[in-house]
Amino acid sequence: MPIPRRRLAPLGAAVLVTAVGLSPAAAHHGWSWAEGEHTELRGTLREVYLGQPHPTLRVEVPGSGLWIVELAPPGRTSQAGFTAASAAAGDEVLILGSRSRQAGERRMKAVRLTVRGRTYDLYPERIRAAAR
Repeated sequence: MPIPRRRLAPLGAAVLVTAVGLSPAAAHHGWSWAEGEHTELRGTLREVYLGQPHPTLRVEVPGSGLWIVELAPPGRTSQAGFTAASAAAGDEVLILGSRSRQAGERRMKAVRLTVRGRTYDLYPERIRAAAR
């Protein structure tokens, strides 16, 4: 009996992950690429993307250029209150997060962002841990 097409993509992804020797958790990049300390980044939003695997912001930072800022997974970002109506290109944004460990890479994992006068704590447990 043939497998329905709608089931082939998840099955193919599982086979690929297994064939490469990674667990699904290892295939997800997590935090290993980011520094442990938090840094503030202030700039202008150029793009807001709220899809999978992580919502991202493209932020123009004066004197530094364009940064890619990863938010939490979509469900967690939404639980923090950040939705498509929360921000748009042209808005000023302040981000607290962990920069890439790779020198020169303009990439950050956000734990908190403030836009339009509202603060969104994406990873409140990481903010508290850093304050200790």
